[in-house]
Amino acid sequence: MSITNAQPMSISDDQRRMYGELYQCHGDDPKALFHNDQESQYERFELLTRCFSRETGAFSVHEIGCALGHFGDLLRERFPQAVFSGSDIYEPFVAKCREHFPHCEFFLRDITEELPADRYDYVVLCGLFNIPGNIPREAWQRFVFSMLSAMYAMARKGIGATFLTTYYDPGRNRDDLYYQDEKRLMDFAVRNLSRHFELDACGPLYEYALRLYRPEYVRTLYPQDAFTKYFKKR
Repeated sequence: MSITNAQPMSISDDQRRMYGELYQCHGDDPKALFHNDQESQYERFELLTRCFSRETGAFSVHEIGCALGHFGDLLRERFPQAVFSGSDIYEPFVAKCREHFPHCEFFLRDITEELPADRYDYVVLCGLFNIPGNIPREAWQRFVFSMLSAMYAMARKGIGATFLTTYYDPGRNRDDLYYQDEKRLMDFAVRNLSRHFELDACGPLYEYALRLYRPEYVRTLYPQDAFTKYFKKR
Protein backbone atom coordinates (compact mmCIF):
# COMPACT_ATOMS: atom_id res chain seq x y z
CA MET A 1 0.00 0.00 0.00
CA SER A 2 1.49 3.35 -1.02
CA ILE A 3 0.84 6.60 0.79
CA THR A 4 1.08 9.90 -1.05
CA ASN A 5 1.85 12.99 1.02
CA ALA A 6 0.20 15.85 -0.83
CA GLN A 7 2.15 19.08 -0.50
CA PRO A 8 0.10 22.14 0.46
CA MET A 9 -0.46 24.55 -2.41
CA SER A 10 1.65 27.69 -2.22
CA ILE A 11 0.03 31.11 -2.19
CA SER A 12 1.40 31.83 -5.67
CA ASP A 13 0.09 28.57 -7.08
CA ASP A 14 -3.32 29.09 -5.50
CA GLN A 15 -3.55 32.64 -6.85
CA ARG A 16 -2.58 31.52 -10.35
CA ARG A 17 -5.23 28.82 -10.17
CA MET A 18 -8.03 31.18 -9.11
CA TYR A 19 -7.24 34.01 -11.50
CA GLY A 20 -6.54 31.62 -14.33
CA GLU A 21 -9.99 30.06 -13.97
CA LEU A 22 -11.70 33.45 -13.97
CA TYR A 23 -9.65 34.70 -16.91
CA GLN A 24 -10.60 31.64 -18.94
CA CYS A 25 -14.25 32.30 -18.10
CA HIS A 26 -14.48 36.10 -18.53
CA GLY A 27 -11.53 37.21 -20.65
CA ASP A 28 -10.46 40.85 -20.52
CA ASP A 29 -13.16 41.99 -18.11
CA PRO A 30 -13.22 43.26 -14.50
CA LYS A 31 -15.04 40.05 -13.53
CA ALA A 32 -11.86 38.13 -14.35
CA LEU A 33 -10.25 40.00 -11.42
CA PHE A 34 -13.03 39.46 -8.85
CA HIS A 35 -14.65 42.86 -9.51
CA ASN A 36 -18.41 42.87 -9.91
CA ASP A 37 -18.26 45.56 -12.60
CA GLN A 38 -16.12 48.41 -13.90
CA GLU A 39 -17.85 50.96 -11.67
CA SER A 40 -16.75 49.25 -8.45
CA GLN A 41 -13.33 48.51 -9.93
CA TYR A 42 -12.77 52.18 -10.73
CA GLU A 43 -13.99 53.19 -7.27
CA ARG A 44 -11.16 51.08 -5.84
CA PHE A 45 -8.73 52.65 -8.28
CA GLU A 46 -9.88 56.09 -7.13
CA LEU A 47 -8.78 55.28 -3.58
CA LEU A 48 -5.30 54.49 -4.87
CA THR A 49 -4.91 57.53 -7.11
CA ARG A 50 -5.18 59.74 -4.03
CA CYS A 51 -1.64 58.57 -3.21
CA PHE A 52 -0.32 60.91 -5.86
CA SER A 53 -2.98 63.61 -5.96
CA ARG A 54 -0.32 66.22 -5.08
CA GLU A 55 1.85 65.42 -8.09
CA THR A 56 2.08 68.03 -10.83
CA GLY A 57 5.02 66.70 -12.84
CA ALA A 58 6.09 63.28 -14.04
CA PHE A 59 6.10 60.41 -11.55
CA SER A 60 6.27 56.60 -11.65
CA VAL A 61 3.64 54.12 -10.46
CA HIS A 62 4.25 50.39 -10.17
CA GLU A 63 1.24 48.11 -9.70
CA ILE A 64 1.62 44.80 -7.89
CA GLY A 65 -0.84 42.35 -9.41
CA CYS A 66 -1.14 44.45 -12.57
CA ALA A 67 -3.37 41.74 -14.09
CA LEU A 68 -4.99 43.05 -17.30
CA GLY A 69 -3.65 46.59 -16.99
CA HIS A 70 -6.95 48.26 -16.18
CA PHE A 71 -5.33 50.56 -13.63
CA GLY A 72 -2.91 51.63 -16.35
CA ASP A 73 -5.87 52.54 -18.57
CA LEU A 74 -7.16 54.86 -15.85
CA LEU A 75 -3.71 56.41 -15.40
CA ARG A 76 -3.42 57.03 -19.13
CA GLU A 77 -6.71 58.91 -19.07
CA ARG A 78 -6.38 60.89 -15.85
CA PHE A 79 -2.63 61.05 -15.15
CA PRO A 80 -0.89 61.10 -18.54
CA GLN A 81 2.33 62.24 -16.87
CA ALA A 82 2.53 58.99 -14.88
CA VAL A 83 5.02 56.31 -15.94
CA PHE A 84 3.18 53.02 -15.42
CA SER A 85 4.70 49.58 -14.87
CA GLY A 86 3.69 46.41 -13.08
CA SER A 87 4.41 42.96 -11.70
CA ASP A 88 2.29 39.83 -11.71
CA ILE A 89 2.80 36.13 -11.04
CA TYR A 90 0.42 34.96 -13.81
CA GLU A 91 2.16 34.85 -17.18
CA PRO A 92 -0.92 35.47 -19.38
CA PHE A 93 -1.58 38.71 -17.45
CA VAL A 94 1.99 39.91 -17.96
CA ALA A 95 1.78 39.07 -21.66
CA LYS A 96 -1.50 40.97 -21.97
CA CYS A 97 -0.03 44.07 -20.29
CA ARG A 98 3.07 43.99 -22.49
CA GLU A 99 0.84 43.85 -25.55
CA HIS A 100 -1.47 46.62 -24.34
CA PHE A 101 1.33 48.92 -23.08
CA PRO A 102 4.27 48.20 -25.40
CA HIS A 103 6.35 51.10 -24.05
CA CYS A 104 5.97 50.12 -20.38
CA GLU A 105 7.79 47.51 -18.32
CA PHE A 106 6.08 44.46 -16.84
CA PHE A 107 7.64 41.69 -14.79
CA LEU A 108 6.68 38.08 -14.14
CA ARG A 109 7.68 37.79 -10.48
CA ASP A 110 6.64 37.55 -6.85
CA ILE A 111 8.24 40.46 -5.02
CA THR A 112 7.84 38.68 -1.65
CA GLU A 113 10.18 35.90 -2.75
CA GLU A 114 13.04 38.18 -3.77
CA LEU A 115 13.01 41.95 -3.41
CA PRO A 116 13.60 43.57 -6.82
CA ALA A 117 16.26 46.23 -7.26
CA ASP A 118 13.99 48.58 -9.23
CA ARG A 119 12.38 51.51 -7.40
CA TYR A 120 9.36 53.70 -8.13
CA ASP A 121 7.74 56.80 -6.67
CA TYR A 122 4.58 54.89 -5.77
CA VAL A 123 3.75 51.19 -5.50
CA VAL A 124 0.08 50.19 -5.41
CA LEU A 125 -2.06 47.08 -5.13
CA CYS A 126 -5.80 46.73 -5.71
CA GLY A 127 -8.02 43.96 -4.38
CA LEU A 128 -5.42 41.21 -4.14
CA PHE A 129 -5.65 40.94 -0.35
CA ASN A 130 -9.39 40.20 -0.43
CA ILE A 131 -9.21 36.69 -1.90
CA PRO A 132 -7.24 34.21 0.24
CA GLY A 133 -8.39 31.15 -1.67
CA ASN A 134 -7.38 27.95 0.09
CA ILE A 135 -4.72 29.61 2.26
CA PRO A 136 -5.27 29.52 6.07
CA ARG A 137 -6.13 32.94 7.47
CA GLU A 138 -3.04 33.44 9.63
CA ALA A 139 -0.77 32.43 6.75
CA TRP A 140 -2.65 34.92 4.59
CA GLN A 141 -2.15 37.67 7.18
CA ARG A 142 1.58 36.99 7.16
CA PHE A 143 1.51 37.22 3.37
CA VAL A 144 -0.29 40.59 3.53
CA PHE A 145 2.35 42.01 5.87
CA SER A 146 5.18 40.56 3.79
CA MET A 147 3.76 42.09 0.63
CA LEU A 148 3.29 45.51 2.23
CA SER A 149 6.89 45.42 3.46
CA ALA A 150 8.20 44.60 -0.01
CA MET A 151 6.05 47.32 -1.59
CA TYR A 152 7.32 49.88 0.91
CA ALA A 153 10.92 48.90 0.20
CA MET A 154 10.33 49.48 -3.53
CA ALA A 155 8.70 52.91 -3.09
CA ARG A 156 10.52 56.23 -2.98
CA LYS A 157 7.46 58.18 -1.82
CA GLY A 158 4.59 55.92 -0.76
CA ILE A 159 2.37 52.90 -1.24
CA GLY A 160 -1.35 52.26 -1.51
CA ALA A 161 -3.43 49.10 -1.08
CA THR A 162 -7.12 48.29 -0.77
CA PHE A 163 -8.76 46.00 1.80
CA LEU A 164 -12.17 44.73 2.82
CA THR A 165 -13.29 46.43 6.02
CA THR A 166 -14.38 44.66 9.19
CA TYR A 167 -17.10 47.32 9.55
CA TYR A 168 -19.65 45.78 7.21
CA ASP A 169 -23.41 45.73 7.70
CA PRO A 170 -25.02 42.51 9.01
CA GLY A 171 -25.25 39.85 6.34
CA ARG A 172 -22.87 41.61 3.96
CA ASN A 173 -19.82 39.43 4.62
CA ARG A 174 -18.70 36.19 2.97
CA ASP A 175 -16.69 33.33 4.47
CA ASP A 176 -14.42 33.06 1.42
CA LEU A 177 -13.19 36.65 1.68
CA TYR A 178 -10.55 38.22 3.93
CA TYR A 179 -11.58 41.23 6.02
CA GLN A 180 -8.47 43.01 7.21
CA ASP A 181 -8.65 44.10 10.82
CA GLU A 182 -7.94 47.83 10.76
CA LYS A 183 -6.13 48.04 14.09
CA ARG A 184 -3.91 45.08 13.34
CA LEU A 185 -3.00 46.62 10.02
CA MET A 186 -2.17 49.99 11.55
CA ASP A 187 -0.13 48.46 14.34
CA PHE A 188 1.98 46.63 11.78
CA ALA A 189 2.36 49.61 9.45
CA VAL A 190 3.31 52.17 12.09
CA ARG A 191 5.64 49.87 14.04
CA ASN A 192 7.42 48.45 10.99
CA LEU A 193 7.07 50.88 8.09
CA SER A 194 5.93 54.48 8.64
CA ARG A 195 3.71 56.52 10.97
CA HIS A 196 2.58 58.70 8.05
CA PHE A 197 -0.61 57.03 6.88
CA GLU A 198 -4.13 57.61 5.62
CA LEU A 199 -7.05 55.23 6.00
CA ASP A 200 -9.77 56.04 3.50
CA ALA A 201 -13.21 54.43 3.73
CA CYS A 202 -15.23 57.36 2.40
CA GLY A 203 -16.75 55.56 -0.57
CA PRO A 204 -19.81 53.32 -0.94
CA LEU A 205 -17.98 49.97 -0.84
CA TYR A 206 -17.34 47.89 2.28
CA GLU A 207 -13.68 48.55 1.67
CA TYR A 208 -10.91 50.97 2.55
CA ALA A 209 -7.48 51.97 1.37
CA LEU A 210 -4.25 52.30 3.27
CA ARG A 211 -1.97 54.98 1.90
CA LEU A 212 1.43 55.03 3.57
CA TYR A 213 4.18 57.56 2.95
CA ARG A 214 7.90 57.65 3.63
CA PRO A 215 8.96 60.22 6.26
CA GLU A 216 11.52 61.75 3.91
CA TYR A 217 8.79 62.39 1.34
CA VAL A 218 6.40 63.85 3.91
CA ARG A 219 9.22 66.14 5.05
CA THR A 220 9.38 67.66 1.56
CA LEU A 221 5.70 68.59 1.92
CA TYR A 222 6.36 70.32 5.24
CA PRO A 223 9.75 72.04 4.87
CA GLN A 224 9.05 74.78 7.40
CA ASP A 225 11.28 74.98 10.47
CA ALA A 226 8.24 74.58 12.72
CA PHE A 227 7.94 70.95 11.62
CA THR A 228 11.60 69.97 11.89
CA LYS A 229 11.23 68.37 15.31
CA TYR A 230 8.68 65.90 13.97
CA PHE A 231 11.16 64.44 11.51
CA LYS A 232 14.16 63.85 13.74
CA LYS A 233 15.72 60.45 13.45
CA ARG A 234 14.62 58.10 16.20
